Amino acid sequence: MKRLGRVGLMLGVLTLGGSFGCGDEKAEKAKEFRVKGTNFLADKNYAEATKAYEESLKLDPTQEKVWEKKAFAHLQLGQTDDAAQAALKMLDFAKTPDDRAAVYRNIAAMYAKNGPMEKAVQYFQEALKINPKDTDSLGWIAEMHSQRGGARSMGSPAVPEELEKALKVYDQVIAINPDSANSYLNKRVVMAKYMEHEKAMRDAAEQEAIEAATPPKPEKGKKAVVDPNAAERVAAAKASSAAHQTRIDQLQAEFNEMTRQFGEATKRAKAAQATNKP
Repeated sequence: MKRLGRVGLMLGVLTLGGSFGCGDEKAEKAKEFRVKGTNFLADKNYAEATKAYEESLKLDPTQEKVWEKKAFAHLQLGQTDDAAQAALKMLDFAKTPDDRAAVYRNIAAMYAKNGPMEKAVQYFQEALKINPKDTDSLGWIAEMHSQRGGARSMGSPAVPEELEKALKVYDQVIAINPDSANSYLNKRVVMAKYMEHEKAMRDAAEQEAIEAATPPKPEKGKKAVVDPNAAERVAAAKASSAAHQTRIDQLQAEFNEMTRQFGEATKRAKAAQATNKP
């Protein structure tokens, strides 16, 4: 949703002969509240702005821009649910499927910023129902999985399930738009976090194999305790280590490919810019 700047309105003088009709009175009253709302908005008095816009819309709910401004004012107050409800009214004015998808995407972006993330995903999914190839919505969903997976924070633990989801959605974005250079970069961020996790798991498995293969020192005067399952534990730990190493190798190969693809996409973008120069 576009950020609204300071709004200044100059009211003209309306002179009509005779008395107002009922419809005219209603329209004038709606305008009066609308102007009040806009003035409150300009003064950053968002609470009063929402009240004035509410009254204006009760009288005339066909004011598209007023719904938008009301949503903006609610957002400034941290009232995301109220902002979403106002923004949903924009569907009544959407002329094309793309316009409808944009409404859902804007609401999803509100929740992506303010939470909860579940509602952000819900509205992005609504946009995707209209246009399954909406790369903006897909990109947002991938980013949310990336954040949940810990990819955007060095100190956060990796959550492999979320990282896997992020990779799959980024693959969708790239399949739809292979010229999206940022998608390759974002996917690399996820893979780097995933490799970090797999390396930690591999190292832990290797340490487990060493410990399982090393019998404990016997207490003085006592016989050494032999673990009858030691060989089995060593084999399992080594198998786990090998599996994690295989996944690391796969991720590294994909990482290198993403680096190459990013370079190619960047070259194509520069070539397109050069072609379009006057």
